[in-house]
Amino acid sequence: MEAPERRIRRTATRRRRRRRTDMSNLARKLDELDAFQVMGTVVRAEDGFFVVRTGRGDMRARRATSCLVEPRERDFVLVAGAPSGAAYVLAVLEREAGAGAAIACDGDLEIKLPQGGLRVAAKENIDFVSAAEVGVAAEGVRVHASSGSVVLDSLSYLGSVVRAEIGKLRHEGGVVERVVERVSERVKRSFRKVEEVDQLRAERIDHSARQVMSLRAENTIVSAEQLVKMDGEQIHLG
Repeated sequence: MEAPERRIRRTATRRRRRRRTDMSNLARKLDELDAFQVMGTVVRAEDGFFVVRTGRGDMRARRATSCLVEPRERDFVLVAGAPSGAAYVLAVLEREAGAGAAIACDGDLEIKLPQGGLRVAAKENIDFVSAAEVGVAAEGVRVHASSGSVVLDSLSYLGSVVRAEIGKLRHEGGVVERVVERVSERVKRSFRKVEEVDQLRAERIDHSARQVMSLRAENTIVSAEQLVKMDGEQIHLG
């Protein structure tokens, strides 16, 4: 029969071997789960992927959701990958000087500021371009500029009050139509030139001049269905 001491030593040896095997299997599983990061240069874009040349060779990587700057060819980028083959461009680290940048997002993008304000500043132009509508909702809107230009095919305004202080106003158009309940104007001098027809239709017309009222025409016709009255200290006809 085997001595007890020898049997104990053999059992301990088997346990140590089993423990080493378990640790090796665990390390192998952890290696399979570990991700890695590597830097490289974008050589081209194809089918929604970016081919990045790295020390591990060329890798096909998608743009990560957190990478808002759209990668371009010759960009130096940071790539995260896994042994399974999935890889993502995490960030654009460096780009050629003066190449510019584009912020790209798949789907809707919303910028929220629970506190504070938002300011967009540029040394040159700022353009807002949309294939659909551009909406502005605010308590107030202020625009300050030395000059401005608005080109619209159709404009609709709905409001209660419009106030404008303008040094000079010039209108040019084909047709002007106004439908209002009341028109009140107060001017110092008024000049109007009509090349063809000037027609006024009203229920009552009252013209009052403090000094002189003059009517000149090649032919003048005054007609009334009931009464024509002329009153003055002197009346000259002919």
